[in-house]
Amino acid sequence: MNTYLPLSTQILQNLASSALVGALVTAVLLYFSLRDHTRTGPRIKDEIAQHYAHYTVYALARLGMWCFIICMALATVGGSLYFLAAQALSLQYSSLVLFLACLLSVALVSTYLFSHYLLHIPSLLISSVRFRFSRLTPFWKQLNPQRLKLARWFLMLCVAGIYLAGFYQLITLAQWPSAVFYTLQCALYVCFYIWVTDTKSTPVTQAKPTSEADKKTPNILMIGSDTLRADRLGAADYVRNLTPNIDQLAEQGVTFSNCYTPLARTAPSLTSLFTGTWPHKHGIRTNYPYADQLALPVDNLIETLNEAGYETAAIADWAGADLAKINFGFTQNSVPDDQWNLKYLLRQGPATIRLFLSLFCHNRFGKKCLPELYYLAGIPLTKQLFSDTRTLISEMADKDQPFFINLFTATTHVPFGSDYPYYNLFTPSNYSGDSQFIMTKLASPEEIMEKQVLGPEAFDVPQILNLYDGCVVQFDEEVGKLITHLEACGLADNTIVVIYSDHGADFFETGSWGQGNTLMGSDPSGKVPLIIHDPRQAHGHIVGQTTRTIDVAPTLLELLQLPALKTADGVSLAPVMRSPEVVLGLFAYQETGLWLSPMPGAHPQHLCYPNILELLDIPNKNTGMLCIKKEFYTQVIKAKDRALSHDDWKLIALATDTGMLYRLYDLKNDPDCSHNIADSQPVIFTRMKARLDALINDDPIVHN
Repeated sequence: MNTYLPLSTQILQNLASSALVGALVTAVLLYFSLRDHTRTGPRIKDEIAQHYAHYTVYALARLGMWCFIICMALATVGGSLYFLAAQALSLQYSSLVLFLACLLSVALVSTYLFSHYLLHIPSLLISSVRFRFSRLTPFWKQLNPQRLKLARWFLMLCVAGIYLAGFYQLITLAQWPSAVFYTLQCALYVCFYIWVTDTKSTPVTQAKPTSEADKKTPNILMIGSDTLRADRLGAADYVRNLTPNIDQLAEQGVTFSNCYTPLARTAPSLTSLFTGTWPHKHGIRTNYPYADQLALPVDNLIETLNEAGYETAAIADWAGADLAKINFGFTQNSVPDDQWNLKYLLRQGPATIRLFLSLFCHNRFGKKCLPELYYLAGIPLTKQLFSDTRTLISEMADKDQPFFINLFTATTHVPFGSDYPYYNLFTPSNYSGDSQFIMTKLASPEEIMEKQVLGPEAFDVPQILNLYDGCVVQFDEEVGKLITHLEACGLADNTIVVIYSDHGADFFETGSWGQGNTLMGSDPSGKVPLIIHDPRQAHGHIVGQTTRTIDVAPTLLELLQLPALKTADGVSLAPVMRSPEVVLGLFAYQETGLWLSPMPGAHPQHLCYPNILELLDIPNKNTGMLCIKKEFYTQVIKAKDRALSHDDWKLIALATDTGMLYRLYDLKNDPDCSHNIADSQPVIFTRMKARLDALINDDPIVHN
């Protein structure tokens, strides 16, 4: 027979053992983290890194603190179960067994979560794993939702059985304080578990009845996915049927099948989208703008809608951090902090401790307490973002105020890591390469630089395309759920829906991969999907004429019957939405993005600049925001290639040591841009060159 320990002694012993387990696990994780210290984001000069030595210590201590708290909290569960089991089975208390019970509790929960994410969101683990993830493929093949569900229920039943047996014994012995304490402790953990794992469907809120006058000011819902290619939608006749929900929406709306973004990088592209201006006019030319460029010198769609009485909201994951970084004026922001900030990157910590903490942060707790890990780059938050958007729509439905919601996800962004089962939809059953779950070895700009100069033979291109298409399917299915929710709330008839992207992606069709690196060929990274569904127009059609993302803001304002942006370079597409026979006659201007390293196949005399390691600086050490060094900024801008597209014609200007080198291509007959026809088409060449030169000369940096 055991001797009953007073409740206070049980609590103290449990806390002591749990603290010891928490300290031990944290110490081990910190040891391996320091031994192989890594950091997310690009490398920087040693002298800059040394300036943040104290902040690095703080960041690591912060992660260590949360690691200790999590481990101790999990260990106390094991300690409490040990005391209850000892009471039920009349066992002699042992400090060693108590310690092992606490340690076992942490190990079991961590192992289960690792197995859960290995199956459901493997990109969550791969982002921090420092070994070939394909080694885990045999274990992954043994996993399925049913087995994980059985394992979870088995653990829960074991816990419930131990608790009930111990609780019964405590009641029998009239140990009321202990019974009350363990009941409250159990209730606390159950409530926390429900709060963290709550996945209940979003309640539907019916919109208030509106008058005819109210219906003249519809809502707007913009749904974007970073790096979504236009050729994956149904209108492009792709070999796989990936987007039935988006295609159904397109049948009732207008698809702009030849739409270009002026700069295929996220920050400049989104800025052009919402301001309706060319990059050289709004000033955001790279993903590393300066602090004084964040207050835009031009009008933008969001501020105009705010003045018109709209509630404007941005919802995004790590790919959409620029929506809050740049001062667009959203009244609501559910967007992470700047991803190109050294302090933010340091707070994400080294790989080992980041991997462990990520197991516990892909939920409400992580979003609240460790947002740097919740919004970790490369981890899909597709389900969470669409769920948040449905919740926001339900809230908006109960208000009289019209709304503008911009949802922007990283669902189709490299490394193309979707959720289960999407990442495995198109992967051959006998595949055994490293890109089983995501496009591998691209976790840092250095790895990208290393592979940038390599050809398709260095990549598993067919499997990467399989992964990418799975991402597209997941995005489409979430779009379908969102549209269904919009209808259930009674808002579909009064909400304009826009499907868009900031840019596409090159998969070596143009001799390179990525986006914004080249303007050659049919430009799959520069072309973007654009669908505008206005429920007040009963018909749908496809517009094959050249259009630009700078035309989106003017179009929406005309559809809303609001004043146009005074500084916009774009024009409204509303006329061709109403009448397909309208001829737009638009020219699409483009420029390349910031190269991480010299591009393969570049002209031998092409202007160049240092690689990303030499380029980056932190002008304001207090904020930690990464920027291009001032002395290289002009060099970067002048080294950009430019292009002008008009339907089947494309004129490219290559920046060389001897000036701009012009090449004209016929995209209809030469989609790969292999034959320069400037000499054989002098009239078209002269006309397009004059337009392109005017835009280039309008760039204040080039002009000076």
